[in-house]
Amino acid sequence: MATAGKVIKCKAAVAWEPNKPLVIEEIEVAPPEANEVRIKIVATAVCHTDLYHLFENMHEAGFPTVLGHEAAGIVESVGPGVTELQPGQFQMYTIIKVGLKLILHMATLFFCLSGDKVIPLFIAQCRECRFCKSPKTNQCEQAWSTSDKGAMASPVSRFTCKGKKVLQFTGTSTFSEYTVVHEMAVAKIDPAAPLEKVCLIGCGVCTGYGAAVNTAKVEPGSTCAVFGLGAVGLAAVMGCKAAGAKRIIAVDINPDKFEKAEVFGATDFVNPKDHNKPISQVLSEMTDGGVDFSLECAGNVGVMRSALESCIQGWGVSVIVGWTDLEDFSARPVQLIAGRTWKGSAFGGFKGRDDVPQMVKAYMDKKIKLDEFITHNMTLDQVNDAIELMKHGKCIRTVLNVSMATAGKVIRCKAAVAWEAGKPLAMEEVEVAPPKQGEVRLKVVATGICHTDSYTLSGSDPEGVFPVVLGHEGAGIVESVGEGVTKFQPGDTVIPLYIPQCGECKFCKNPKTNLCQKIRATQGKGLMPDGTTRFSCKGKSLFHFMGCSTFSEYTVVAEISLAKVDHRAPLDKVCLLGCGITTGYGAALNTAKVEAGSTCAVFGLGALGLAAVMGCKAAGAARIIGIDLNPDKFSTAKEFGATEVVNPKEHSKPIQEVLVEMTDGGVDYSFECVGNVAIMRAALEACHKGWGTSVIIGVAAAGQEISTRPFQLVTGRTWKGTAFGGYKSVDSVPKLVEEYMSKKLKVDEFVTHTLPFAKITDGFDLMHAGKCIRVVLQF
Repeated sequence: MATAGKVIKCKAAVAWEPNKPLVIEEIEVAPPEANEVRIKIVATAVCHTDLYHLFENMHEAGFPTVLGHEAAGIVESVGPGVTELQPGQFQMYTIIKVGLKLILHMATLFFCLSGDKVIPLFIAQCRECRFCKSPKTNQCEQAWSTSDKGAMASPVSRFTCKGKKVLQFTGTSTFSEYTVVHEMAVAKIDPAAPLEKVCLIGCGVCTGYGAAVNTAKVEPGSTCAVFGLGAVGLAAVMGCKAAGAKRIIAVDINPDKFEKAEVFGATDFVNPKDHNKPISQVLSEMTDGGVDFSLECAGNVGVMRSALESCIQGWGVSVIVGWTDLEDFSARPVQLIAGRTWKGSAFGGFKGRDDVPQMVKAYMDKKIKLDEFITHNMTLDQVNDAIELMKHGKCIRTVLNVSMATAGKVIRCKAAVAWEAGKPLAMEEVEVAPPKQGEVRLKVVATGICHTDSYTLSGSDPEGVFPVVLGHEGAGIVESVGEGVTKFQPGDTVIPLYIPQCGECKFCKNPKTNLCQKIRATQGKGLMPDGTTRFSCKGKSLFHFMGCSTFSEYTVVAEISLAKVDHRAPLDKVCLLGCGITTGYGAALNTAKVEAGSTCAVFGLGALGLAAVMGCKAAGAARIIGIDLNPDKFSTAKEFGATEVVNPKEHSKPIQEVLVEMTDGGVDYSFECVGNVAIMRAALEACHKGWGTSVIIGVAAAGQEISTRPFQLVTGRTWKGTAFGGYKSVDSVPKLVEEYMSKKLKVDEFVTHTLPFAKITDGFDLMHAGKCIRVVLQF
């Protein structure tokens, strides 16, 4: 159901009046008008400025309002004239809250399938006014602050609730599932950016970091003092370190904050309570006359004066970063006459639309910290708890996962259901129950189509059960977790695993295998560990597949069947590490243990075979012979590392004899990647006697058996099999993602087709026709 052009009813935390708790209400969010953008907020953080407006400023003209200004989200729709931002396609899912005996509540969730990722800006950048054109400032004449600084909101709003207009705080109002902002107050960011992290760039991190880098212009080798070690202060410390400061003195009356400040780069720590003289005098004595740069990040006029007076005369620069507009600040004129400079900074001097994407890139490149600021993750319903944490100094930043409001509820979504063997998949609306103890529910973002899915659908799988939701090569985002789950939290980027790793059974503790038996009995029956299923459709239970079932927009897996991976990883690529690539690559490195300088033969040049070729190359094999009946695959195989290619159709003798003649007695290692028992025999017999090793990777049809003459093994050959490439899944998959991110492992090259989930049947047709390596379905 498209939402563009329509009023959206959604949840928001409304501040009806000053100094009162926020109230979760259903509000109406009007469509964007000319040059406006409506955004689906995914994550938002609680900032001191929100508390300032609610508890200190308390300007009557600023209520009722929806607070929040430090967020990230996805463009839902745009108004006329907007050309730089692209909206997403939103679909509607029904969420059911289930009581003990009956349905108690139904609600609607809109989930975005695509669309630009953005950060709303409380300081706009029109790029046309004299302020935007000046390199001396980041202010903009078109910003909300030109309307009413006291109310901290423009009189124009797209929000209503209970028939009343609700103001939009700082032009952003991110304590809402949807908001509308002017296009000049939106920064488009990297689509791979994790929104639950980069939302912090929308205020606190940029404000503190930029105050040091842009406003103070901290110099290498200098001495700095940062007053106040909240999020803004820690960001200022980080900025001072990035600028090359030699000494960074962290000042706070709460010594519990010093350890975290050291993580961000502080070298010295001072608690004013430990001294019987003014802090400015303490710092002057510590630094032979004063610091070169000081940054006040507390929003206290007394501290602002101390920060200035801590600076060395002649060149000291003090920057006011903390926000307050209730009192005057003061100092003796001689402080400035003596050569000190007093400055202020808003949003760290960053020009929002130009600089925020660069800050996101800096985070993605690991040049700035963000994760370390987040001490708590909550939902929008818990916003008042988050505010209390901040009021009492028990957090740095609390991130509210606005889009994860489905926890504990049944979700209705699309899934491709295999009702019976040998019949096409049917796109159905299914119900996905909440996760139980030790389980995790995730939103599948992308999934590959693997031959194993087709194998089971055909009816050849002896463990195949129907009706079932297939799919096992996916990646997604954690939506909610069941009781007792501590290793995952909503928002984590994950890959489901068809081979779990409990870490406790004798198999997991043995370095000789990657098989885990913890949930093998129930997984093989298509059930969750408790013997039940989380899927239902049309009143019937649906079985799970390989513990994953990724052909569904949501799925539930056991926590031991899930790997948390780098949140920067593109899920439409790394989903392939959930099966094919890992299986073939590991078969060469872990199972066969290919040696440098050896000769290898890979039978079958699909995704598994190409991954095996890649593994042989990584191990240093001197010759890698690719074998397939389809010569169209040869050029790709060479790109992955094959040195020679052979088409059995071009020879009148068995392929094993051809290879023995080519290699002076046989290959050192062979890999069967087709799932054909005759080829399995040929692969073994192509190995060199005395030391040759053959690894079976492909899965054969039910009832088929491998055979050869005992003499083949008696004369020194080894016949082995591999599952998931011998990798212990939970431990190894994150490392493989790291290898891919470091460009040490090919993944993109396997993806020949990317299709929407609705075209899953087309994806199977491509695979059966041999016209793809891997088809990735995007949700």
